[in-house]
Amino acid sequence: MRDYVHGKLRFNRGSIPESLSDLQTWPSVDPSALDEKDRAPFMARCEAIKGFIEEQHIPVSAILARTGVSRSTLYRLVEKCWQKHMDGRLYGFRAAIPYERLADYERRQRVHGDREGYSGCAGAFAQLLREHPAVEKLLVKLAKDRVRPIKGRKRVRQVRKPLLAIHEEFIKACRAEKIKSDEYPFTERRRGFRTLQTYLKKVTEKRFSNAVIDAGGKRAGAAPSDEEQAPAATRPFQVVEFDGHKLDLRLTIKLKDPLGFERTIELHRIWILVLLDVQTRAVLGYSLAFGKEYNKDDVAAALQSALTPFAPRNYTIPDLAIDEGGGFPSSVFPETAYACWDWFRFDGAKSHLAAATLERLTQIVGCWTENGPAGEPDARPFIERFFQLLSLHFAHRFPGTLGNDPDAIEKVLGDPGGDISLLIDYEELEQLIEVVIANYNGREHGGLLGITPLAALRHWLRRKPCYLRSLPRFLRSNLCMLQEARVVPVKGSLKTGTRPHINFSNVRYTSKELGGNAGLINKKIRIYYDVRDIRTVKAFFEDGTELGILTAARPWNATPHSLRLRQQIFREIAEGKLIVKDGMDPIEAWEKKRWSEARTNKRAANALAQAHVNGSLVNSIEPKLVDHSIAAVTSASDGSAVPVAPPAIDSSSASTSATDVTPPPAPDPVIPDEVPTAQPRVLKIRRTVTF
Repeated sequence: MRDYVHGKLRFNRGSIPESLSDLQTWPSVDPSALDEKDRAPFMARCEAIKGFIEEQHIPVSAILARTGVSRSTLYRLVEKCWQKHMDGRLYGFRAAIPYERLADYERRQRVHGDREGYSGCAGAFAQLLREHPAVEKLLVKLAKDRVRPIKGRKRVRQVRKPLLAIHEEFIKACRAEKIKSDEYPFTERRRGFRTLQTYLKKVTEKRFSNAVIDAGGKRAGAAPSDEEQAPAATRPFQVVEFDGHKLDLRLTIKLKDPLGFERTIELHRIWILVLLDVQTRAVLGYSLAFGKEYNKDDVAAALQSALTPFAPRNYTIPDLAIDEGGGFPSSVFPETAYACWDWFRFDGAKSHLAAATLERLTQIVGCWTENGPAGEPDARPFIERFFQLLSLHFAHRFPGTLGNDPDAIEKVLGDPGGDISLLIDYEELEQLIEVVIANYNGREHGGLLGITPLAALRHWLRRKPCYLRSLPRFLRSNLCMLQEARVVPVKGSLKTGTRPHINFSNVRYTSKELGGNAGLINKKIRIYYDVRDIRTVKAFFEDGTELGILTAARPWNATPHSLRLRQQIFREIAEGKLIVKDGMDPIEAWEKKRWSEARTNKRAANALAQAHVNGSLVNSIEPKLVDHSIAAVTSASDGSAVPVAPPAIDSSSASTSATDVTPPPAPDPVIPDEVPTAQPRVLKIRRTVTF
């Protein structure tokens, strides 16, 4: 029996691997597309191949007699069908097409002597590359460099090197390989220039993104993916979309300088981060973020806004109020407070893929994540459409609007010149954006057949049993989404008399309990901290028991400051850009320096605004940290999945819709409270769907 070799596999007709014998997975051919003279031989070949693989009980001679295919042809076709096509799949039945060439032409005879014509050199270029791999390696590198940006590269090189320059390097490489003057490419008039040009194009076109850049395109579209994706939303809180949008608007902020005078400074454009429920189109929560780009802490603030109950601001703008019928789901329907979603769609921004973000989503919210392609609006159409509406009906209607592009008519008409007093203030923006989004939730939506997002949510909550997962009570703190954990060693020395302490972000932390216990030196403890205010951290021993609150050493324990601000201060001190004298508050020193730059530097103004806004947020909440102790967890995790009970649902409607949802698990003993809640699913990060 004839033996076959496929990679590392050796087999015969009776032991063909399943991966090669499953003809249903082979690429097929449409016989009607073939010429009539080739159709009959193709069908006979296909029948012979099928009989050889699937009808192993029938002798090969019987198959040959039935199909009219010769034995040598059958064996040759079977081997060709198992070869790898350039598309990465098997050749399959494509190898049975008459006169189908499966391999490129390989020239064996050398080209010698001066040639006056252009013929007789077929395959000479490929022969040269095959015999001199160093030349091929050089050409592949040069082809990739022509479409590769120089940003982020350590080596300086030409941008998009001309073909003539590449041809010169090709000739130099040929001489370095000791190719004689009477051999190809020196036997050609143009020394293989046209063939080289064709080869470089083929190398570039092997990767679609490189071909797009070579053709002058800015960015290739997202490639199709076979990875598992979020299902189509069929109920609220099943799938949410998340993204950030930079507002097309110039802003100012009023701050008090170190002397106590109120000053108005202009900011960089700021970001708005939004979570939107796909099924109802309702905005669940949002946050505003300063900076050139938003980070993982800004994402955490948006997640926290979507989970916690909405509390309206005190509006200072006259006649500003949320319309009747508007609002946020958590305020209109109390049962949706702390409700968790199942799937979370976002793009591939760094802050979205940060380990802290994924951990918050999978460990706290208990959802799966789908990382769609960045910059592809079609992958997240609902959130992108919302941002379009927000720009059209909000940002583009104020003085100082920047429009959609530099030539937008809104930008020309809304330019206030040098009078920044006409620009919208940040505090005003906070109030306006809250009312605009709340009113959006209460306005008719074209994608919902003319009903409002809140009305759609009411329909699902009251017409069908809708099972909502919600956060357990011990996580329902104002700071739960903005907390991070870290394991640190306890430092200290009995020999020098240094009391036990920990070092966190270049500052010592200690307490009476820690500083007076010499036995803790060199032990490890776990600390939790709020990234917006790191004056204090909460510490636990390795066994989970609580150590208590640790306070930063002076002068870092006085002024509220974020982790990012402290890191920036120490970086500027190390670079010599900031001088902090003994006894001086480093936060005040940094603030004075930023005030001196804020009039002419919008980045400094944004940093000042962010520090002041974070400080006001922290001061508005009593500084406290979530109790992560075992006692708190065991005594407060009380809920199990319970249906949101609509008022006056008859049994017939309940029974007809009971098949639409999965029955909840048996409830655990519930500690009485104002609203029964559901325990979230705590998931490991088993996958992030990536394009």
